[in-house]
Amino acid sequence: MKPHNIITIVCLLLTAATASAQATDDPLLARYRQMALEYNDDLKAAAKNIEAGIELERAARADRIPTLSAGGDFRYTGNPLSYTAELPNIGPLSLQGQEFKYGASATLSQPVYTGGRIVEAIRKAETETRISEAQHDLLRTAVCYQVDVQYWTTVARRERMSVAEEYLNAVADLERVVRERVEAGLCDRQELLTVEVKHNEARYRLLQARSDFETGIMALNALIGEPLDTRTPVGETVSRISAGEADIPDGEDHPEVRLAEERVKLQQAGLRLNDARYKPQLQVGANAGYYAPGYDFEPDLSPNYTVYAQLSVPIFNGGKRQRERSAAQHRIGMALDDLHGVETDLDLERRTARTSLAEAEERVELAASSLEKAFENERRATEKYAEGAISVSEVIDAQLYRQTAQENLVTAKAAARMHLAELSKACNAYRFQ
Repeated sequence: MKPHNIITIVCLLLTAATASAQATDDPLLARYRQMALEYNDDLKAAAKNIEAGIELERAARADRIPTLSAGGDFRYTGNPLSYTAELPNIGPLSLQGQEFKYGASATLSQPVYTGGRIVEAIRKAETETRISEAQHDLLRTAVCYQVDVQYWTTVARRERMSVAEEYLNAVADLERVVRERVEAGLCDRQELLTVEVKHNEARYRLLQARSDFETGIMALNALIGEPLDTRTPVGETVSRISAGEADIPDGEDHPEVRLAEERVKLQQAGLRLNDARYKPQLQVGANAGYYAPGYDFEPDLSPNYTVYAQLSVPIFNGGKRQRERSAAQHRIGMALDDLHGVETDLDLERRTARTSLAEAEERVELAASSLEKAFENERRATEKYAEGAISVSEVIDAQLYRQTAQENLVTAKAAARMHLAELSKACNAYRFQ
C-alpha cells in the first residue's frame, strides 16, 4: 500500500473516532463551549498575539534584502577655513572654504555575511510565533475545561433542586396524611408538629437549592457571553458516562508540552544568535548624492558617489562571549528541565484522572443501587404507617434516607463528569471541539 493511502486511512479513522466522541457529548455543552471560545477576551488577545508574531517573522526576513536610505545635510560655518601660500614661479595661492555646506544623498546597503545573525533572528521569530500558537491552544483547552466544569456543576444543582422539590412534596403528602389521622383521633398531635417541622426544613432546603442553581446559571452566562439574568437552558439531570465518552486515548501534541519544547528551541536560537555577534560581519553598499561645495571646490551642487565594502572581525572581547554562551547554555538546561517536568506532570495528571474516573463510576453504581433500595424502604414505611404499624418518625427517616441517596447519586455523577473533564484536558481531547 502506498504511504499516502495509509495516511489517508489513518486520518479517516481519527475523524470517525472524533465524530463518535462528539456524538456522545451533550449538545448544549458543545454549543456553550463554542460560545465561550468565541466570547473569551483572553483568546481574542492570544489570536492577536499570533498575528503580531507573524508580522515580526516578516520583519526579520526583511533583513535579507538590501536597504535603501536617503538623507540630507545643511551646515553654516561662521569662519570657514582659508589657506594662502606663496608658490615658487607661480606666485601667491589662496584657498577659501565655503560658509554653506549642504547636500542630499541616497545609500544602498546589502549584508553579505552576518555570522548567521539574520537566519537565527528569523528562526527565533518563528519560534516565538509557535509559542504564541501553543499558548492560544493551551488557553483554548482551559476555556473548554472551565465550561465543562461549570455546566455540569449547574446541571447537578438543577437536579438537586428537583430532589429538594420531590422531598418537599413527599413531606407535604405525609403532613396531609398525619393531619387527617390527627383529626380522626388515630394519632397524637405531636406527630403532626414533627412533620410540620420537617416540612419547613424541606422548604428551606429547596430555597437553598434554587439559590445555588440561579448562581450557577449566572456563572455559566458569564463564561459564554450571555446576559447574567438570561434563563440559559441546561440539562435536567447529570447524565451517566457512556463507554464511548470514557474511552479517551492519550493525546499527542499537547499544547503544554509543545509550549515547553518551543521554549527550549527559543533558548537554543538565543545561543546561536549571541554567537553570531562575535563572528565576522561583511556588507557592501553604495552612496550617491549631490553636495556643495563639490569636488574641485566648486561652490554649487556637484554629483558624487562612493562604493564600499565593510568587514568587521571581532578579536578580543574580554571573555564576554564565553560568559554569555555559558549563561545561554544554563538557560537551555533550565528549559529542558521544565520540559521534562511538564511531561511528567501531564502523565501523572492523565493516570490520576483515569483512576479517579474509574472509582467515580463505581461510586455511581453504588449510589444508584442504594437509591433503589431507599425508594423501596420509603414505600414500605409509608404503607406500614398507613396501617398503623410504625410511627411517623420512621417514615420521616425513610424519606430522609431516600433524599440522601438521591443527593449522593447526583454528587457521584457530577464527580464522574468532573474527572472526565480532567481526563479530556490532560489528553488534549478538546482540540477537536
